[in-house]
Amino acid sequence: MKVWILTSGFGSGHRCAADALAEEYRCMGHTVEISDVVQLLYPNQAERIYEVFRRVICRHGRLYNAINRIGRGTYEGRKSAAAVQRELERIRPDRVVTTWSGCGRKLGRLEIPVHICITDVGVHAGWLYPHAECYLVAGTETADQLMKLGISPERIRIRGIPIREEVRGLAEKRGMQKEKHLLIMGGGLGLIPWLEELLRGFALHPELRITVITGKNQPLLEKIRAEYPWVQATGFVDRIQDYLAAADVVISKPGGVSLFESIYATTPYVAMHPVYQHEMENAGFIEENQIGMVIRRRTDACGQILQLLADESRYRSYQTHMAQMKRNMEDGRRQWQELEGCYA
Repeated sequence: MKVWILTSGFGSGHRCAADALAEEYRCMGHTVEISDVVQLLYPNQAERIYEVFRRVICRHGRLYNAINRIGRGTYEGRKSAAAVQRELERIRPDRVVTTWSGCGRKLGRLEIPVHICITDVGVHAGWLYPHAECYLVAGTETADQLMKLGISPERIRIRGIPIREEVRGLAEKRGMQKEKHLLIMGGGLGLIPWLEELLRGFALHPELRITVITGKNQPLLEKIRAEYPWVQATGFVDRIQDYLAAADVVISKPGGVSLFESIYATTPYVAMHPVYQHEMENAGFIEENQIGMVIRRRTDACGQILQLLADESRYRSYQTHMAQMKRNMEDGRRQWQELEGCYA
């Protein structure tokens, strides 16, 4: 089977999910091609579009949410975009899979199956594509939301957000290390709320090991290395599994992929300052499932994290819930793979 995966660069999670899905399909013997739908539709403007997104929209929560609300509208039933149609004729896929909500709007009605892979816990009408054969979702919460939006259970497959095999294979953890290791991440854009306040607070606790991953934010990387030399700071990394395996806690903005990577690593998640709509939905998921904590205010953010590190019982409870969630997701993923194997 030939699979065409459509994704976007609006946040690193959509592409990460596409890459992880491609890895799984290839392991099942399928052929895969991945396309960035924005680059496909707007080849001359795509880099500028993404630059505005990174430099302006992503740094202003209200603006981001306002634009995001426009993208949460329902499908309008247009024909396939010309560029999409040309690629369909060139690739001739047996299946189309999307990992960004805007992709379905450009597809029109196709004669081949379309699967929608939702890359966050929350779901909105913008994800809905009336001609979809099925929806691949993170968990029961997402499935319930889809059913409330009118999607029949038969079209929903719970399999977890796609995560690379190197992360899925990490061993389950039990308890904290003697020298506690905190992993602070800012996603591909290196957006980390209240970072300096956290580092100044952690500096008073030399028993802590701190690693900060700044993604593509080079100025932030240089600032940390210059002003906080005791912190292990690095830019974009390929082997995130090594950092997750060594960490006791992940501190980050609550993106869907980073959250599910921490679940597979059974590393409790501290969600910092969720302001974007998808972040708030992911933060609610963290609290409801008791797999970490959410810090919504700057006041005493460091103190709240230190309290978690001092509460072994609470910490182990988070790990236990993560381990059970990981096992459930693996069961769902194996069932999905068995179904996909029928198309080989």
